[in-house]
Amino acid sequence: MPYAAPPTGRRRFLPPQAAQRWPGVRDATKFGAACMQPHAEIVPRGTAISEDCLTANVWTTGTASGRERRPVMVFIHGGGFMEGTAAEPIYDGADLARKGVVVVTLQYRFGPFGYLDLSSQGEQYATSANNGLLDQIAGLRWVRDNITAFGGDPRNITLFGESAGAISISAILGSPQADGLYQRVILESGTAANVSDLKQAGKVARAYRKLTGASTAGELRKLSAKRLQQATDKLYDSEFSDTAFGPVVDGRVLPEHPMKRLTSADGPKVPTIITTTRDEARYWIQEISEVERMPEVLYRPWLANLVGKDHVDAAISAYRHNRPELTEAQVGMALAGDVAFRAPSLRTAEVLAHRGVPVWMGLFTTPSPKDGGTYGAPHAIDLGFVFGNFTADPDFYGTGIWRNRLSGQVQDIWTTFAKTGTPGRRDWKQYNLTDRPTLVIGKKTTVADDPLSNERKVFSALPYDGSKPTLQDLTPLTYPGTPWHDPRVIIALIGPVWTTVIVVGFLAILAGALFGIRHLLKRRRTARTTTAAT
Repeated sequence: MPYAAPPTGRRRFLPPQAAQRWPGVRDATKFGAACMQPHAEIVPRGTAISEDCLTANVWTTGTASGRERRPVMVFIHGGGFMEGTAAEPIYDGADLARKGVVVVTLQYRFGPFGYLDLSSQGEQYATSANNGLLDQIAGLRWVRDNITAFGGDPRNITLFGESAGAISISAILGSPQADGLYQRVILESGTAANVSDLKQAGKVARAYRKLTGASTAGELRKLSAKRLQQATDKLYDSEFSDTAFGPVVDGRVLPEHPMKRLTSADGPKVPTIITTTRDEARYWIQEISEVERMPEVLYRPWLANLVGKDHVDAAISAYRHNRPELTEAQVGMALAGDVAFRAPSLRTAEVLAHRGVPVWMGLFTTPSPKDGGTYGAPHAIDLGFVFGNFTADPDFYGTGIWRNRLSGQVQDIWTTFAKTGTPGRRDWKQYNLTDRPTLVIGKKTTVADDPLSNERKVFSALPYDGSKPTLQDLTPLTYPGTPWHDPRVIIALIGPVWTTVIVVGFLAILAGALFGIRHLLKRRRTARTTTAAT
């Protein structure tokens, strides 16, 4: 169902506007189009990709009235603000809805369609750097105004999301415009650490306009969506990579960095669950297989920038203390995963707990069986357990009765939280800076005080308030000082097979050159001897 008007034509790059009415009964039994994105690999077959994509999906067990109205859980999907769709099978909300809640999933603009800063082009584009965020807020208003028709309670809305979805929710927590539209929050692997600023957004906008050949917003509006997406693909291959687009502190939708609002006394006080996974960055292997060979020399400058040159060895040792079996590449991914996800999640929990806001911390350690367990407990492993949809990606989740049992436990916690504002487990206490109780979610779920404490302490001094680390400092893959031209890095990333091929090829060329020179010299000596004899 559309929650806003199609952001096409003259509405492109503008804030979402009210959805248009339709006559009669609308067929809402199929998903709407996915929003514009670079590749269609994760878009289900038969699902269109279009700018006209601002739709909401609802799963309910029926209508209700009065006290019988059910809590509402609104999910915002991930995808790095580059891709994704609520139509992905893993986000099917039927199983979760059977637990006594109404489930809503929202689609929103991303890439340049949702986050291109055109504020220099006039007042009508003043919020263009956050239109994707405004889409989500418009979706929440639609839920508030319409969810009673589906048996939901508009006064009891839990906002939950994963990855870019959780980053979006962190930004929503920082936006006064969204206050009152939600009563509880669940952040899965995503925080305000990934929020940008106008200076960086301006650089991205200038680079993007150059790629399109358009100098004004009006000229950009005249280009086809396909042409804009082609320029987007090129931008993702540039220095901006996958940090090009996302929420921006623009002084309007986000008056200040969300972490500052979360820290302030008058910040939001809604009950919050925050979770991460143990091996967040190993998810990169799916996109860039070369990271499995990432040598220590590649990430040391990045790490020195964060903890100081004199503390690099101690930081690496802290990670090896808990997991001595990790390779150099796996240590690098563990460090990067914590900098980008776990450390800022812990910081968020700390500032909320300090203000007395009810907050609970969780850590997924459930491994993926894919490729012999190479992924560990990676980014997004939690999604299957939250939605109960393991068949959506059987290689990633595998099989086993224990998975269904664990999924039931996770769903009970999520839905109990939506119903009551607490997770429903007596042993899982609110997070505090003394004991740091954490629900460790694995084959056997337990509560542990300060798990992986050595690793937590490595980045405990980073504020994550927009000053340090910056968006580009979150991973060695985006850090400007990463030594990509170091021979050791090149050899490691090329891999042993291609390195052997290149070395053998070089030696063959060298041998051929030497043989040719020797043959040429021999001919010259023969020619001189013949001339002398004559």
